[in-house]
Amino acid sequence: MNRDSPSRSPQSWHEHVAQRGQADARFSAGGPSTPSYAPFVEPEFKAKLLLDWQLVKRARFEAADRLQRRNSASLMTLATVALYGGLITVFVLIFKDSLTPHIRNICDWISAVANWLTLTFSLTEQIKDYSGQSRALHECAQKVNNLRKHLQASLISDSRQLIPFVKDYEAIISECGPNHDELDYEIAQMGGSRPIDGMSAKEMRTRLARLKRWSKSKTYAIYVVMCAAPAIAGILSWLLVPVAVVGAN
Repeated sequence: MNRDSPSRSPQSWHEHVAQRGQADARFSAGGPSTPSYAPFVEPEFKAKLLLDWQLVKRARFEAADRLQRRNSASLMTLATVALYGGLITVFVLIFKDSLTPHIRNICDWISAVANWLTLTFSLTEQIKDYSGQSRALHECAQKVNNLRKHLQASLISDSRQLIPFVKDYEAIISECGPNHDELDYEIAQMGGSRPIDGMSAKEMRTRLARLKRWSKSKTYAIYVVMCAAPAIAGILSWLLVPVAVVGAN
């Protein structure tokens, strides 16, 4: 689910800004009933944009960090599985005279599983390009943050002045290929200072910790299984494949 624009489509944003600008223009035109000493109040839509963009920035930084962790875990897994295959092959060559044929067959099977996993896993992980996606999301979050700071420092007297900022935001999002996940967005929500759905600060912290644990589980679970796969294949072959009895009729 795309949460870059949490509440409005780009077209409705422009329409909303234009309507608010017309209302501001009518107010600024004033009349006999408009007091000259009325305090200056910036459009509410500016505050809404600042809050929404802060949420998107946090979600994109969280997604970039998650993908970078996944990329590191992927490289470590490939190195570990490749090490399995290489060491077992060398082990069999060195100690072949001391091993029974059944054990040698099991070691050869484990080595083959490790080599196949290394090949297929490296190809699939290369296609996903976690490092490139992480870099793109990080740069996108930085651009959104810079735009937000620019808007925060700008004095807005008319809602129509927000249209260039909205266009710049849409351009930043359209240039960024990858998108953050729903989980990244929820973590960004719970990590903010605004109450969400009537939740207390303690409830938000508890849910944030739970979401982060779930995010780490989703990130590392597949790699733990991949590292254990050669050993599991060896144990299963040991249990399921009977030992051949030499000299049996």
